Amino acid sequence: MTVISRIFGYFEEGVLNLLITLMTLLVFSEVVARFFFNTGFLWIQELTLTLCGWFVLFGMSYGVKVGAHIGVDAFVKNLAPRAKKITALITASVCIIYCGLFLKGSWDYLSQMYQIGVPMEDINFPQFFLQSIDPDFAWDVLKIDIEDGAVPIWLSQSILIIGFLMLTWRFVELFIGILRNQISGLQFADEAKESMHLIDESVKQTNTTIISGEKEIK
Repeated sequence: MTVISRIFGYFEEGVLNLLITLMTLLVFSEVVARFFFNTGFLWIQELTLTLCGWFVLFGMSYGVKVGAHIGVDAFVKNLAPRAKKITALITASVCIIYCGLFLKGSWDYLSQMYQIGVPMEDINFPQFFLQSIDPDFAWDVLKIDIEDGAVPIWLSQSILIIGFLMLTWRFVELFIGILRNQISGLQFADEAKESMHLIDESVKQTNTTIISGEKEIK
């Protein structure tokens, strides 16, 4: 499981880096087109929003892995080790149930979008792809209208299932780790600690600048 988790982590980081890079390039292109050429592309806006949704939902599981989510653990920290373990197991179980509910809802929603064949508004497949695919297969299996060429919503929003499947995997992994006493529980981001760290770094940088300035004056 450790090897699978490591490979899974590399895959997450790669996809997240790709998504943030694509969003940056798309937004930059849109800004240049608007301010320098007085034009714009509607498909860029819709694609950027879609990629943003993928980034957030794909990054949920990675946030659990690195402890980036915000939580309140002041009460749990004061519990005895056994009580702390039981609380952590209950918390992980509730999170798994939560993911299960969202998976069920996502499946029902995407199933309806798939059956109806609802397309996206401004994002179309390239012509070479539409010309290379059988029209009957495109509609019967993928729900793609060759004449319209629009990307179906079920495909663009499939991250709902993908993201919550990945999040479920992380919580199951966490539950097993707590059960085996490998970890004590969920790890949360400590905003106060991070803020103090930033302040300390800022103070150190300011002091260094002042000392350098005094040396130059002398």
